[in-house]
Amino acid sequence: MKNSSVGTMKKGEKLFFALADFYGGGGQALIGVLYLVFLTDFIKLNPVFAGIVVLISEIFDAISDPLMGVIGDNTKTRMGRRRPYILIGGCLLVVAFGLIFFPIAGDNQIFKFVYCAVTYLFYNAISTMISVSYSSMSAEISRVSEERDAANVLRLVVSTASAAVCTLLPSLVIDAYNSGKIDITTFYLIVGIGFGILFALPVILCAIFVEERVEASTEKSKFSLKEVIEPLYNRPFRNLVGMYLGQALCMDVFSAGVVYFAKYVTNPKGSSTVFLGIFIAVQLLAFPIINKLIKTENVNRIYSFGLPLSVVALVALAIFGSNLYVAYACVFFVAVGFAGAQLTSWIMFPHTVDAGELLTGKRQSGGCSAIMTFTRKSSSALVIFLFSLVLEFTGYNADLEVQPVSAQNGIKYVMAFTCIIFMIFGWFMARRYVLTKEKNANIERYLAYQREGRLDQLSDEEAAELDTLKESLR
Repeated sequence: MKNSSVGTMKKGEKLFFALADFYGGGGQALIGVLYLVFLTDFIKLNPVFAGIVVLISEIFDAISDPLMGVIGDNTKTRMGRRRPYILIGGCLLVVAFGLIFFPIAGDNQIFKFVYCAVTYLFYNAISTMISVSYSSMSAEISRVSEERDAANVLRLVVSTASAAVCTLLPSLVIDAYNSGKIDITTFYLIVGIGFGILFALPVILCAIFVEERVEASTEKSKFSLKEVIEPLYNRPFRNLVGMYLGQALCMDVFSAGVVYFAKYVTNPKGSSTVFLGIFIAVQLLAFPIINKLIKTENVNRIYSFGLPLSVVALVALAIFGSNLYVAYACVFFVAVGFAGAQLTSWIMFPHTVDAGELLTGKRQSGGCSAIMTFTRKSSSALVIFLFSLVLEFTGYNADLEVQPVSAQNGIKYVMAFTCIIFMIFGWFMARRYVLTKEKNANIERYLAYQREGRLDQLSDEEAAELDTLKESLR
């Protein structure tokens, strides 16, 4: 299937494109909620070993994500630059999920550590192939910015719904396993095989039916440090990475800690399903409001508006969170304040890619996507590693029904105060974000001149305006 030379998307393409983010939203959510507790409580891997498994993957991602971005930017096939990798990755995703959640038995910690490290590296390689290519594609599916934005909004709907499904269902599976309603084999069939198939199918369909329409730069990219960091010379993209990092780290801290928090900290004992359900329900209810606001307000304002409420609610969670019902209320207000930050990052992404193209003449969708993907996966790895250290050094014991007070406080405080730090960081970066609706329109207008080689036809007034615009983007 060849790339379309037409600028607009065909009927049904937006849906196929958006459905592929069922993995983007749900895969990382499931890993964040389930993987650490699977290592420590299901296969009984030492918490420090579990943290090292995830840390190794972060080191691997530091190389593989930017490398995948450069590979994608330099690829030329009949299917396009991104779709071949999305297709291959989708086909291998089922295998990768089956391997990382395989319930290996035995007491040999070294064997379990090596197995988990190798299979998790394989999973991350497949995840990189899909995520970097798909995120790059989000800036290339249409030449019409309104159509591209609409497709990315629909993508956010799917991603948010997927995050809901893939945080709530795994927590239900954990509760069923802990209560003896299912055994380890059933757990594996649901999580290792079932979710693998559920994630892979829409990814494969996206690769088959969605086309790339924005032409690639004729200039070849090379894998070098300069090439990797070049997108960060683009100020809007730099700010976006900071905002995305703050948002992603908060979600990962919450997801990684909530299972332990509900099981060991609250009195009476809570349910991670209820905590996650509150958080996700607020996100879904807020989406129509935020989608409406995106049409009239600058997106960075939507991102940052509610974060002070979340910070106050997190302070209350740290102080009073041992009471289950107070904790439920605190999480509700955290979610209300966090909704804007959670739902806006990928709306900004194509516009920051446009800004970079105006500055450099190169459309570095792959390089930008690689940095975003690395940011997302490394944040999850860092959080899981942090939690593993907290569990180890506060006296956590997976065989105990009641954890020591030191472990309970460690879980509670790391959830609350780490999220506060990251929210403040994201709020600060949002205040520095320079792209407004007016600037986005001007960037699109001057990009059309630049792509057509007509910049020499600008009037003196337009040339001066372009220089001022470029200066604001550096």
